[in-house]
Amino acid sequence: MPSKLSKWGNSLGVRVPSHIAERAGLQCGDQLYIRLLDSGDILVRAARQGAVPPGYAVPNGSAPTPDAKSSDDDSWDVW
Repeated sequence: MPSKLSKWGNSLGVRVPSHIAERAGLQCGDQLYIRLLDSGDILVRAARQGAVPPGYAVPNGSAPTPDAKSSDDDSWDVW
């Protein structure tokens, strides 16, 4: 289902269709991780309490662990 990219202040935003938000358990105000993959695809994940996906900085600001998966194929497999 195509969605339109819209200007939101100095950023761009995309609306998540309600049926997708409901099935994903998303609510207004939830935080999401957004990652650009090597293939050019955009990966969007819900930021769950205490869960930091591989390749993202951890809350204390340190770098990801060396064994973190970073390839496109691995990122999709984790999903």
